[in-house]
Amino acid sequence: MEFPLLKKIYKAFLILKLAFWKQYKKQILIMTTLGFVSSIMGGLGISMLIPLFAFVIPQSNMGSSTSNVFRDLAEKIFSFFHFGYSIPLLLALMGLFFIAKAILTIITSYISDKISGNYECKTGSALFKETLDSNWAFLMNQKVGYVDRVIVYDVSVGGNMLKTISEAILKTASLITYAFIAFKISSLITLASLAGGGIIFLMLKPLFHKTRTLGRYINLTGKQLSHHINESLIGIKSIKSFAVESAVAEKGAYYFETIRQKRLQSSLISSFKDSVFEPISLLLIAGIFVFSYKSPVFDIASFAVIIYLIQKMYVFIQGIQGKLDALNNAFTYLDTMLAYQSNVKKNQEESSGRQPFKFNNEINFHEVGFTYPNVELNALSDISFTIKKGEMVGIIGPSGAGKTTLVDLFLQLLKLRNGSIRIDSVNTESINLDDLRKNISYVSQEVFLLNDTVEANIRFYDQSISEKEVEEAAKMANIYDFIQELPDKFKTPVGERGVKLSGGQRQRISLARVLAKKSPILILDEATSSIDNESEALIQDAINGLRGKITVLAIAHRLSTVMNSDRIIVIDNGKIVEVGAPSELIKDINSYLYKSFHIKDDQKNN
Repeated sequence: MEFPLLKKIYKAFLILKLAFWKQYKKQILIMTTLGFVSSIMGGLGISMLIPLFAFVIPQSNMGSSTSNVFRDLAEKIFSFFHFGYSIPLLLALMGLFFIAKAILTIITSYISDKISGNYECKTGSALFKETLDSNWAFLMNQKVGYVDRVIVYDVSVGGNMLKTISEAILKTASLITYAFIAFKISSLITLASLAGGGIIFLMLKPLFHKTRTLGRYINLTGKQLSHHINESLIGIKSIKSFAVESAVAEKGAYYFETIRQKRLQSSLISSFKDSVFEPISLLLIAGIFVFSYKSPVFDIASFAVIIYLIQKMYVFIQGIQGKLDALNNAFTYLDTMLAYQSNVKKNQEESSGRQPFKFNNEINFHEVGFTYPNVELNALSDISFTIKKGEMVGIIGPSGAGKTTLVDLFLQLLKLRNGSIRIDSVNTESINLDDLRKNISYVSQEVFLLNDTVEANIRFYDQSISEKEVEEAAKMANIYDFIQELPDKFKTPVGERGVKLSGGQRQRISLARVLAKKSPILILDEATSSIDNESEALIQDAINGLRGKITVLAIAHRLSTVMNSDRIIVIDNGKIVEVGAPSELIKDINSYLYKSFHIKDDQKNN
């Protein structure tokens, strides 16, 4: 026999255990203990009303057993401290109980806020770091808006869940304590009240499922909206150039409207529960009064206290339902975050390399092969060539030939399926990954600039680079004179993704960044394919100035970029089809280089 409710409770328990228990077991136990002690203080404070009534109500109207229990408790407390039994001291005792409750509640709330903040800070930071440390194959398949939403919003919801759990613990502790005191006063009335509360809970149970379904829908739609906004801002230039702002905004409006409708439905359900709870609980209390008043042992003092306790118990039940509602809504966010966290942990970038980076002689690609997952054709097959230290080697070929894949393998963004890449006879997989990448400078076609100053973009998080080195790198990249014309020179902000600069200026700042890094190996991956001829000439001059000083591997569509190379390697369909000096290949009418040049000449003439 299956029990769906028990399965849901067990699943919720596992999620909470996975998310919080291991890290915050001690604090949660302390919160629970303080919650119960705080509730006991509150319950005892309320129970002091009974002996207080005993001073002002004739004994004939006071029941013996119930009233005497709490009156005897008060007398024992006063006797222990050698105080006389009086109304002022009784009021003082009541006040002390409530003060103690208030202090413990504040401490519990502080602990709750502290662990909630710690959880959000530590989990968010760790998840962001793990995302950055995950492998390239995993990152290629992630949606920016989705990941952003998980790390920022879902983690925040998880932190708030800890606070909600803390508040639920306090209310549950208060409910149990008040129920115990009420049970001590009248077991029959208390049981009837709790049964009424249970009936209300069962009546509202279907609404909990509906609330959670709505919460899950709002969560997923919110992530889709976040991705749409991020994606649109990244491609805003294309959106404007195609004049499709209205269509993009319309899609965003659809997500906003969907979220609005679902939140409205969720709010209506919550309001309905609150509205229904109050009159039903009031009717139950009224029925209890009618039933109790006819009893021959009716005790006005005890009844006044128990009615107050029952009223508070219903408030606690309503509060617990509210917290369960909040937890119910939050579970979908926590579940999403934990699933992403588990996924990102499985896809952490692994490197067994321990050897330091050393480059004195050559880089050797030996029978390198690679196939992308779920693709039958090989991206690369039997690629073998050698680059001498200080050489400049150009790699050309049609789109999709495998040129960028080769670079990704060299940077170990992708893992070799067969063959090897060696630096001075040492397999790159044996070299410490951070050390390897710090000694390889990479400039891609898609320039990534921070929304910061020119200087910050050249330094790129490396504070060990001095101002003088920044300036020298700018001069080498032929961008120094332009920077000097800017309003704040090196302190000038470049805007989001360098929007205040031209494509060539962004590319030269990117080149200055890698030159400031002073790596012995420079990789240019289509670095001049989307810039004007003047900018290309400036970058080409900068690269030519590096000849013999560093080793350059240049991938290019523009043949002019690689014509000054020592050698050119042509790759087509994942295989090397020709190798040679540019001056030799350009004379061979059967070479790819010759044909490419003449095709361009024909296009110009036409």
